Amino acid sequence: MTDNEKLIFELIQANPFISQQSLSEKVGLSRSAVANIISSLIRKNYLLGKAYVVKRLGTIVCIGAANVDKKIKTNGQLKQYTSNPVTSTTSIGGVSRNVAENLGRLGNQVSLISVSGNDSEWAYIKELSSPFMDVTSVVMIEGQSTGTYTALLDEEGEMYLGLADMSIYDCLTPEVLSKQSTLLQHAKCIVVDLNCPKETIEYLCSFAQRHHTKLVVITVSEPKMERLPKQLSAVDCLIVNKGESAAYFNMTLDTKEQIELAMDKWLELGVKRVVLTAGGHDIIVASPQKKWYKVKPLDNQFIVDVTGAGDAFSAAYIDAWYHGMDDEECVLAGMTNAYHTIQSEYTVRQNVTKTQLKKEMKEYRNNE
Repeated sequence: MTDNEKLIFELIQANPFISQQSLSEKVGLSRSAVANIISSLIRKNYLLGKAYVVKRLGTIVCIGAANVDKKIKTNGQLKQYTSNPVTSTTSIGGVSRNVAENLGRLGNQVSLISVSGNDSEWAYIKELSSPFMDVTSVVMIEGQSTGTYTALLDEEGEMYLGLADMSIYDCLTPEVLSKQSTLLQHAKCIVVDLNCPKETIEYLCSFAQRHHTKLVVITVSEPKMERLPKQLSAVDCLIVNKGESAAYFNMTLDTKEQIELAMDKWLELGVKRVVLTAGGHDIIVASPQKKWYKVKPLDNQFIVDVTGAGDAFSAAYIDAWYHGMDDEECVLAGMTNAYHTIQSEYTVRQNVTKTQLKKEMKEYRNNE
């Protein structure tokens, strides 16, 4: 192969349903030049026929944030307006990226759609994410910086303050997604977080309805709840917490009755399944029948870092739900993954596999 042929071949190998337009943009060649290279690869038998785009069964596409996470943990009680002794670590994160890595480690075929800067932060994310997901659909935005999230943790590992530089995700527009239409059309499930603009969420709802694709929406914070469309009939599964639900409906959720009323409101908006987390205490699922699940408490001395626990829950829940497990097994998978994630220094724990999680689920159930 020539150098250009090698480059095109590697891109197609990494993402068999990449469009010629996307290839053109990535390699800096005209579309006609890319078409000629593909024809050459077909003649040389590197590609089998013109239909080089192959439907990959079971692909889950995750859309949203891919950040560099900075965690700063205090060594004692925080004191305002003065210096505090801390320890710090840097890792990769972002809700959709974290969910994608968990799903990849659990044996799923995953593609990530996000936006990044042309910087060392994205290079870092790409290097560590690529073994678990296809990142060739991440769009590099010149003049923008890759997202960063800084979490300030107290001495017990609980988040005291979060600082998010997420402006780049305003560039994750419907126009960007329209260029990935082939990838989305072949997806069996789309997972999106609310770091995306509202019009992007609306675009995905419309797309999922037209193509009968499962759609999961993961909320990320109370201020971003306004990005949810008013009509949610395209949403197969919504993963949301109590505070976010309270903010969206402008209501107090202090009692079981109030929480169940909020669940009814979500269902009335068209959501087919609602998974509501209430801190570290309860998980409530409505599909449409409501069922409460008690979260097993963990002694503070075993908590290393709570960052990533919500994403670990979401990913394991989605994996079990996607593969046809019942509500109880889905929640058990999510709780178990979160339970072990907060005992790890990693945002996505390094030892999670489908076999490992099943073993841990059995132990979690037996120790309740």
